[in-house]
Amino acid sequence: MDAVVDFLRRLPDEIRRVGGSLPLRAGLLLLALLLNLGFYLPSLPEGTPGAGVPGLDKVVHLVVFGLTVFAAGRLLAPRRRFPMGWVVVVAIAHALLIELIQWVALPQRSGDLGDVLFDVLGIALGAGLWIGERYRRRTAEAAELDPQEDPLPESIENGVR
Repeated sequence: MDAVVDFLRRLPDEIRRVGGSLPLRAGLLLLALLLNLGFYLPSLPEGTPGAGVPGLDKVVHLVVFGLTVFAAGRLLAPRRRFPMGWVVVVAIAHALLIELIQWVALPQRSGDLGDVLFDVLGIALGAGLWIGERYRRRTAEAAELDPQEDPLPESIENGVR
């Protein structure tokens, strides 16, 4: 338990170090979690735009899970990689739980393995975006540390291969 408390104590400093705002990151995660509540509704509200569009539910699964994993990664793992693995594990468990609940407890909904597939693709997308953001930030930090270093070797810059 001490490790969790220590982690939460360090988190605001780590976010500031990487150039972020704790309230904005927390707000994005809160928005993503609120969007996840839609998976637990007994049925779609009457008059939901696009409800009849084929495949739209798969796009929603992809986008919501991608946003959730990306936002959770930005908040919980701004510098270190360790918590991100747990974010992915929890997201996969959540994807399975959603479909199980829809299959067993929500008579107007149905569990669908296709939804799980798009959930997992969304998780991979969110993790990939998180990795891309970290890579971009590290590249920018490296350029700040040594601004005189030419990013391209002379042979490439001069057209010689």
